[in-house]
Amino acid sequence: MGGIALSVAFMVWILGFMEGWMGAMVQGATAVETGQVQVHTRAFAENPRVYRSFSIGRETLEDLSEIPEVVAYSPRVKLNGLIGHEEKSQVGRILGVDPALEAETTPVAEAVQEGRWLQQTPPIYPAPREVVLGVGMANQLRVGPGDELVVFLESADGSMGNDLLQVVGVVRTANTAVDRMTAYMHMEDAQYLAALGGEIHELAIKTDNLLEAQATAGLIAQVLGAETSEAPTVTDEVGEEVGSEGRTPNEDALLVQPWQEILPSIYQMLTISRSSNWITYLLIYLVAAIGLLNTQRMSALERRREFGVLMAIGMRPRRMFRMILTESFVLGTLGGLMGTALGLAVVWYHATAGLDLAMFTDKGEFTVMGVAFTGKIYAILTPLAALQPILVMMFVAFLAGLWPALQSSKLDPAPTIAGRQ
Repeated sequence: MGGIALSVAFMVWILGFMEGWMGAMVQGATAVETGQVQVHTRAFAENPRVYRSFSIGRETLEDLSEIPEVVAYSPRVKLNGLIGHEEKSQVGRILGVDPALEAETTPVAEAVQEGRWLQQTPPIYPAPREVVLGVGMANQLRVGPGDELVVFLESADGSMGNDLLQVVGVVRTANTAVDRMTAYMHMEDAQYLAALGGEIHELAIKTDNLLEAQATAGLIAQVLGAETSEAPTVTDEVGEEVGSEGRTPNEDALLVQPWQEILPSIYQMLTISRSSNWITYLLIYLVAAIGLLNTQRMSALERRREFGVLMAIGMRPRRMFRMILTESFVLGTLGGLMGTALGLAVVWYHATAGLDLAMFTDKGEFTVMGVAFTGKIYAILTPLAALQPILVMMFVAFLAGLWPALQSSKLDPAPTIAGRQ
C-alpha cells in the first residue's frame, strides 16, 4: 500500500506542477510583449508594414473594457529603425505606447532597472523625446539614463523620420525580444515620427484567463466588428481569390488573434508536451501496477493453505474469486486515497509557496524559446490532478487482482492443504 500511495502522490504532484509550468510558460511569453489577444489589420498581421495602420475611437475602447474577460488593453505603434549615437548604433524595434495603459497591460513599468518609466505626458518640443530601452540594447549601445540617442526610420508616407531621444530608463523584463532590441516611446511621439496621423498598428489586450483567450477573442471581435481568424478563400470564374461569402478579402479589416495564433510555436510546444507527458504517466502507472500485482500474487501464494481450508469447508470458487478481487480493489483504493491526500498537500504547498527555480541554476534564471523563467513556479490545483490518479489506480488495482483471484479460485482443497499444490 505504501508503494501505491507514493506513486499516486507523485502523480498528483506531477500533474499539478506541469499545469503550473505550462501556465508560467504562456504567461511569460504573453505577459510582457504580446498580451493574450492582439488586434491588427489583416494586412499587418500577414506582412507588417509601417503604413498598415488603423484608427480606433475612445468609445470603442470603452466598450471593449466592458467585456468581463478583458482586464486591460494597450494601443501600440510598432516601428523598426536604427538607434544609436556617434560611436555605436543598432537596429531596434520602437514601440510607441500610452505609458499608463501599457503599465496596466504588461509589467514593463515594474521592470525598470535604472531610471524611470515614461511620463504620462511627453516632453514639449524642442526637448528630446523620452525613450526607455531594454537592458540588452542599453548595454550594446553603452548608454544609460540621461544619455542622448538619435533614431532613423521609414515613415508611413515614404519619407525618412528622425528625431533626438533621451534615455530616461532601462528595463529588464526577462523577455529576450524586449530586452535585446526594444525601445519604448510615447505613442504621440512615435505617431509623429512615422507620420501615422493618430493611427496605431496594434491593440494588445490582457485577459483574465489564459486558457479562454480564444473565446475572449470572439467576444472582442463582436465588439470591434472584426474577424477572428483567416477566412477560407475560394476562386471565382476568372481566377480571382474571393472570401467565403463571395467577396474579395479586405486587407484593411481588423483581425483579432489569441495568443495561440500569435505564438504558434509556444502553443505547439505545449500541445506536444501535454501529449508526450502521457508516456511518463503511463510508465508511472505501469510501475505501480506491477508492484500491486506482485503484492497480490505473493499474498495469495502465502495464504494458499488458508484458501484451501476455506474451500474445503464450503466456500465456492466464485466467492473466493470475489473475495480476493475485492481485497485487491480495496488495497488499491486505500493506497490511492492516501497518495491523493499526500499529493494534494504537496501541490497545495507549491501552489501557495511556489517552487524556487533558482536552486536549479547558478545564474538565477533560464530561458526556454526566448522566455526567461525567474523566481518561482506555482503549481495549479485542478480536479484532474486530484481525480485522475486515484481513478486510474482503482482500475489498475482491479486488473492486478484478476490473476491472483482466478488462480486461487481454481485451487484443489486436499493437495493445497497438504502443501502439494
